[in-house]
Amino acid sequence: MSDTPDQAAQTPPPAKPEAAPQNPPPAQAEASSDSASQTRADYQRAAQEAMHKAQAAAKDAFATFRKLIYNPVGALPEAYRDLEAPQAIGVGLVFAVVAVVCLLVSGGGALSMVGGGMMSMGFKGFLVGLGTTLGAAVGIGAGSWLSRLIFRGEGNLAFDIFIGGAALLPIGLGTLVTYLLSVVGIGGPIGQLPLLVGMSLMVLVVFTGLARVAGIKEGLASYLVAGVLAVGMLVAYLMTRLMVGMLY
Repeated sequence: MSDTPDQAAQTPPPAKPEAAPQNPPPAQAEASSDSASQTRADYQRAAQEAMHKAQAAAKDAFATFRKLIYNPVGALPEAYRDLEAPQAIGVGLVFAVVAVVCLLVSGGGALSMVGGGMMSMGFKGFLVGLGTTLGAAVGIGAGSWLSRLIFRGEGNLAFDIFIGGAALLPIGLGTLVTYLLSVVGIGGPIGQLPLLVGMSLMVLVVFTGLARVAGIKEGLASYLVAGVLAVGMLVAYLMTRLMVGMLY
């Protein structure tokens, strides 16, 4: 039966749906604000912890350097044993970073030859030099690890990282001093003397680490030094080729 006109007029129109609220409820806004504040606090806490660790590592590295500067060979075993494993890792990393800075400031020095003369000026050349020097430090540590693994030497990964940084530091400092002497016009054998001292100390540091810390026989360790440095040069060379292929 159809509705009469009076019934149709009395029927109320359908209600319009209410528009969704444009702003989130206050509770959700407060929760979002609290979450963002907590995230910022976590980042700040992590940054502060990283800063404290970096400062502690730099302090340990300076104390270790003071021991090694007077007796690089004889003081190395004692200097390493005075460090806990995390401290040894931190010292090795600080030494490696200082060596990298010295080598980059001096234009790469001896390690630039590892790249076959592929380093150039500019930001790209800086990145190639950075990869080369870091590759050398990693390679020396890897060579130490392989030597211990194959010939059953003592020590752990912390020792390998420590040796990688401690071996690269003398050549970094020596290269920097040679570069500074060349700036003031001192070259020839006198100007190259700091670099030669750095290279000699690098060899002695690797030998001392293998023989007196890892416990490998001295006769064998004498030949393993060349193998460790060869691994360092190989990794540096591969890193240089990789960086050149990516940037040029």
